[in-house]
Amino acid sequence: MIRSMFSRPTLRSTIASARSFSSTSAAKDLARVTLIGRLGANPEKATSANGRDYVRYSVAVKQGRESEPSWYHVVCFDQYLDYLLNNFSKGSLIYVEASASLQPFETADGRRVGSLQLVQRSIQRLSSPRKEEQPEGAEAEAEVEN
Repeated sequence: MIRSMFSRPTLRSTIASARSFSSTSAAKDLARVTLIGRLGANPEKATSANGRDYVRYSVAVKQGRESEPSWYHVVCFDQYLDYLLNNFSKGSLIYVEASASLQPFETADGRRVGSLQLVQRSIQRLSSPRKEEQPEGAEAEAEVEN
């Protein structure tokens, strides 16, 4: 059974499909970031200069228990707007896939620098906020319901 699984025709078809993907225009330029971290604040809705609504939020990612977190700023457009605003809050552990691009800009002193822009492709909540990070009044509401 195991031997038939790794037969040459299967290997050849796998290599052929990999080549066909790598020759597509989508595979030539790909910058995707995957983050698992905690929301630094509640997501905020904003409107761009051209009138398009978006949500922005920050994600704190720690490499180890004693390390300082790295902060990533993410923006989201379209279908996830209401979902983000209604279901995510500060402290939630999340999994985010985002497209990354470097946005050049000029500082006040005339230097040209770049900022990494992350545009959300998908998001998933892995846990609710930590108890100490829940919004004020959340515990009181839970006691009233019981």
